[in-house]
Amino acid sequence: MSKSRTSAATREVADPDSPGVALGGLDAQIGFVLRLAQVAVFKDLIEALRPFGLRPTDFSVLLVIEATPGLKQQAVGEALSIQRPNLVTIIDQLEGRGLVKRGAAPGDRRSYALALTPDGEKLLAQAKAAHLEHADRVTAALGDDMDKHMVLEALSRIAGMA
Repeated sequence: MSKSRTSAATREVADPDSPGVALGGLDAQIGFVLRLAQVAVFKDLIEALRPFGLRPTDFSVLLVIEATPGLKQQAVGEALSIQRPNLVTIIDQLEGRGLVKRGAAPGDRRSYALALTPDGEKLLAQAKAAHLEHADRVTAALGDDMDKHMVLEALSRIAGMA
């Protein structure tokens, strides 16, 4: 084996989970810690929704449709910051599963109005129960001394930067 191969083969790679890894100040940056928190929350949410065959985006779309039946497809995308081509795919998949139905939008033949089907309502009710357990875990992770409403207000201000 050549010297360069030997040294490459025996060189140790730093383990990012090792306490010896310096983050260079990232751990004091709101954006970095916020991203770590987002990853943890989504990982838990993905697991909570897995039994229902839903992804977090699917769940969000179903919630918005439930809250505003007859809403135009475009308005759902705008409310959730989902690009049109991505939303079309999501709605196609939800419709294919029999969870959502498209109908004519009053006064606009080019748009679709969305509504949940009875199967969609049933599945969403079950998924909401699992989401509530997820939300309780996230709230518990904040700790007893943290005000959930203050956290939401602060995060909303950050989200408003976009």
